[in-house]
Amino acid sequence: MTMLPKSKNPFDHEIRDLLRSRPVIALVGASSKPHRPSHLVMKALLDQGYLVVPVHPREESVLGQTVYAELRAIPIPFHLVDVFRRSEATPAIAREAVAIGARALWLQVGIVNEEARRIASDGGLMVVMDRCTIVEHRRLIGAAFDPPETGRTLPDWVGLCRDCRHAHAVVTPRSTFWRCGRSATDPSFLKYPSLPVLSCRGYEPLR
Repeated sequence: MTMLPKSKNPFDHEIRDLLRSRPVIALVGASSKPHRPSHLVMKALLDQGYLVVPVHPREESVLGQTVYAELRAIPIPFHLVDVFRRSEATPAIAREAVAIGARALWLQVGIVNEEARRIASDGGLMVVMDRCTIVEHRRLIGAAFDPPETGRTLPDWVGLCRDCRHAHAVVTPRSTFWRCGRSATDPSFLKYPSLPVLSCRGYEPLR
């Protein structure tokens, strides 16, 4: 197995900030077979409160979630592309992630590809390689996110927007985006609209 030097991945606080933003995860290589690592990781991520969209050309449903054949077929915005594919397949996935406007490319344990890193980095994405999303969640965050119906939220990690004083700005090394309560009642509103925001559009504070 090719091990990636730690210095080439983002710092822990950068990965923590990414995961704390509760990104929607497109999991490439999802499997309905319970013994597969992708199945186990997807189940664990769902249990921790992430929204995970499975991607596989030959699956229809995984863990009760509709499977999409490719990233561009996913009908909702997503932010982190979590890859369970062989290294040689990752440059094409990186290109697709950049084209769609994802914010992070994450290659699972044992997957390292410098071409994919370059493509994603040049496209403005954070890149993590040779690490597991659920292991990093448990190591850096350590607790499940509360489900939306509880009315509870994570502590305010980032403070209010300096401009509108409502939306919470989430800053990662590669981009800045919003975490906003309006999406809870307005399905047409993106939960994490990318910057720049030219007008307030009625953001709601998290409570």
